[in-house]
Amino acid sequence: MNILLGVLAVATLLSGCASAYYWYQSSKVMVMPMEMIKGELQPIPVESNPTEWIRAVYLGIEKAGDFNKKASVYTAIAVFLSVVASLISVLSASAT
Repeated sequence: MNILLGVLAVATLLSGCASAYYWYQSSKVMVMPMEMIKGELQPIPVESNPTEWIRAVYLGIEKAGDFNKKASVYTAIAVFLSVVASLISVLSASAT
């Protein structure tokens, strides 16, 4: 029983770390449209090309959403594994 609880604890830890990684990646998504000017990447001013900024915002939201989706799945897995481990612990304690 202790081995099973240990495996569940490690799986919960790994899932929690994965979710934290994806939440962090989601928070780092930047929205900054760029263009090549004389061989250098330069940010595009909002006034000069608002359509490109709208496109960049859309792509940024989409990318952050993908990271958030993965993070929420790993968070749900971590919660589920934690509940299973708790139930096993409670049931084994009440059986003795």
